[in-house]
Amino acid sequence: MRLARFSQSRILELTRDLALDFEQRSGVMVLLRSERELVQARAGLKLLAELGAGFELLDAERARLREPGLHPDTPLRAAIHLPNDAVGNCRQFAQLLKAEAQRRGADFRFEQRVQRIVPGTRPAVVVGNQETAFEAVVLCGGVESNHLLRPLGLALPITPVYGYSLTAPLRHVDGHPEPGPRSALIDERYKVTISRLGQRIRISGGAELGGGPTLMNPDTLRTLYRVLDDWFPGAAQLRQTQAWKGARPMLPDGPPILGASGAAGVWLNLGHGASGWALSCGSARVLADQIAGREVPLDLTGLGIGRLRR
Repeated sequence: MRLARFSQSRILELTRDLALDFEQRSGVMVLLRSERELVQARAGLKLLAELGAGFELLDAERARLREPGLHPDTPLRAAIHLPNDAVGNCRQFAQLLKAEAQRRGADFRFEQRVQRIVPGTRPAVVVGNQETAFEAVVLCGGVESNHLLRPLGLALPITPVYGYSLTAPLRHVDGHPEPGPRSALIDERYKVTISRLGQRIRISGGAELGGGPTLMNPDTLRTLYRVLDDWFPGAAQLRQTQAWKGARPMLPDGPPILGASGAAGVWLNLGHGASGWALSCGSARVLADQIAGREVPLDLTGLGIGRLRR
C-alpha cells in the first residue's frame, strides 16, 4: 500500500511535469452481483477504511447512474466506487517516457540477449562477445531473471501467473448514447476488469499457472466474452478483437523485491505481479534514489530481498 500510494503520486507528477498525453480515465467501480458478494466485500471495505483509502458504497441505482451503459437485465446488488483510482493506457505511457528518456540521452538497445551479469565495483553486462561495464546494473527481467541470477547464487521463487485481455473498438451508432464503460469496472464474481481506453474497450482477467504465453485457454477467453456481454452487450466490434496473454511475475508473499541484490553493483526490481504499472513509477524512483545514495522517500520495510532469506 505504501508503494502503491507513492507510485500513484509519481505517475501524476510525471504526467504533469512532462505534459504526457495518454488515454486515461479516473475512477474505478467494483460490481457486486449478489447479496452474498456484498457481505463478502465488507471485510475488504473495513480494511480500506483502516488504510484511509477513499471509497463509496453505492446501491444498484446509484451505480447505474454513474455507469449508465450497464445492461439493465444483469443483476446488480451494489458497487464500490474508488474515486482515487484510475485506468490508463500503460503502453502509451511507457512509449512517452521512452521518448523523453531518449531526449535526455538514454540509450535503449532492444532485441539483445544478455548472457550474464558480472558483479563488482564496475558491474558488467555480457551481450554476445561484448562485455560492457556500468556504474550499476538493474535487473528487471521478470520471470527470465533467474537465468541471470542463478550464477550469482540468487535464484528467486518467482513464477509467471498468466493473464488475458481482449481489446476491441467501441461500436458507435448515430443518435444513441456512447456505448461501453465511462472508466473501469471490476466484476467481483469473475475477477474480470472492463476498461475504457479512448475509443476502445478492454476486458482483462484470468490467473493461469503453468503453460506459456502462446497457448490461449478457450475457457478463459469465453469468460471474458461472457462478462462483456453481461454488462455491455453489443458495445464492442468483436470482429476486430485483439486477444493477448502475458506473464505477471509473482513472488509467493505478494510485494515486489526492490533494492540491492547482495551481489556488488547489481540491483533488483522484480515481482510486481498484477500491479506492474501501478507500482512501476514508485519502484523506479525508489531504486534510483538508492543507487544514487540519496534519501529514499519511502519506508522500504518488507520490500528487500532479505525477507526471502529468513
